[in-house]
Amino acid sequence: MTSEQDIKKIREMLEFLVKQKIAERISKLNETERKIYELTGEKGHTEMFKTLKVAPNTVSKVWQKLESEGVLVKEGKGYRKVV
Repeated sequence: MTSEQDIKKIREMLEFLVKQKIAERISKLNETERKIYELTGEKGHTEMFKTLKVAPNTVSKVWQKLESEGVLVKEGKGYRKVV
């Protein structure tokens, strides 16, 4: 049987691997996409496109793209980072 300590260790290793993979993917984004990712969870859609001076659909498209790649998770009307 797996102990709580084993489960904790497995969780930590998985989280490390996920963070590593996400960092790899984020490093390949252009500047606007990276800023949108960084502001996700901190600013809403309207505030984000006004702050970054991009079209509203730019934010939506980047969010959808990053969700399809497993970097973001849709939560209600917005998105949040996986880790």
